[in-house]
Amino acid sequence: MDQDDKNIDMYIASWSLSSEPSPAGIYGETSAMNDSRFATKENNKLFDDIDSEKGFNHDYRIKAFHKWQQYMNDEAYIVPLTNSYSIKAVNSKLVNYSLKPADANSIWYKVGFSK
Repeated sequence: MDQDDKNIDMYIASWSLSSEPSPAGIYGETSAMNDSRFATKENNKLFDDIDSEKGFNHDYRIKAFHKWQQYMNDEAYIVPLTNSYSIKAVNSKLVNYSLKPADANSIWYKVGFSK
């Protein structure tokens, strides 16, 4: 894949997302993970919109993501074959536990058990 071999017609790969919800890290024009090498001005514009300062507004970012998702669906430049989820069972006595990515680095000094 790295050498862009013309004899490769199809490939299967897997990856997981980072805590930063930006598709540019995987599908961006300069991303090493962009194995399909799909790149268009429209795709770049949509990524720039998602990751702009306006993107700090939660509602704005959701709308920007939806625009990009529709574009990705229309272009079908990547067709996922499988998807998986991670389920975590948490005891109801555990307090201050969070799955929010923003809490990932500071969670364990907040977590405790209630009686």
